Amino acid sequence: MSDKRGKQRQLFDCALEISWHDAQSNSRTLAVRAIDLSNSGIRVESAEAIDLQTEVYVRAERYGLTGSTSVRHCGRRGGKYVLGLEFSPDSRAANSDDDEVFVDYYELLQISPNAEPDTIHRVFRIMAARCHPDNKETGNNDKFLLLTKAYSVLSDPAKRASYDERHRDRRAQPLPVFGLKEFAEGLEGEVNRRLGILSLLYSRRRSNPEIPGMSVLELETVMSFPREHLEFAIWFLREKEYIRTGDHSDYVISAAGLEYLESEVPSNAVLSKLLHAPQAAAGRSPMPEDATHALALVRTR
Repeated sequence: MSDKRGKQRQLFDCALEISWHDAQSNSRTLAVRAIDLSNSGIRVESAEAIDLQTEVYVRAERYGLTGSTSVRHCGRRGGKYVLGLEFSPDSRAANSDDDEVFVDYYELLQISPNAEPDTIHRVFRIMAARCHPDNKETGNNDKFLLLTKAYSVLSDPAKRASYDERHRDRRAQPLPVFGLKEFAEGLEGEVNRRLGILSLLYSRRRSNPEIPGMSVLELETVMSFPREHLEFAIWFLREKEYIRTGDHSDYVISAAGLEYLESEVPSNAVLSKLLHAPQAAAGRSPMPEDATHALALVRTR
């Protein structure tokens, strides 16, 4: 929760939206009514009971109340339930992913890491409306929960600063997927290294259009291959005009490269889905988002 909660004591009767996972691990979203608000928590009136200690995401952007809480009390009042939700400490919220699979929130929202707060807010509202469980055409409750969590971090300056440090560290680490033999051995490995380079450049251009390039050193680091093992692939991609040199001698993917990349996977529906919607399994993927891109491009023969 942001510091705004201390200024919202007058909001004793407002509509909120909460999301959580029930005992069967099903994602749930419910509209509730706020009763009162304090520095330590909020009480809401709900049509359903929620188990104690359950982590609940509260969403009420217009009141500055979007973030993580925990159920500390649940009691029946007439035909409704009164839930006592305790705010998670800022330090815990900022580092809530430390023991979980890291999720690239910028990739999830398809925005630049340099995005302004207004951009984050606008993109979140559009994507949240699309994924909201009440949307019968495109509703996706799991992704809605993930989007809500991403927004709660990126919309808070302190949490975002802490997250950005981890985000920069992750970008500098090798991706485990490139340790697979499909990237290292023979002709197949050479072909997959080309596709791996293209997938990384594709992801970079889509998530950070202001700085869409990657240097050879960065490709070395992320793919965990010495540049001598990448030079032939880079030469081929440049000759085919699938990549070109951008600012500061970085490599960027071209329109021809993007089309080639997409042409390699349409015969496999699962790989195609991963390429076009890599965030779908972000919360459960055993590797970072960019690795999912790369793995989706490994040819199986």
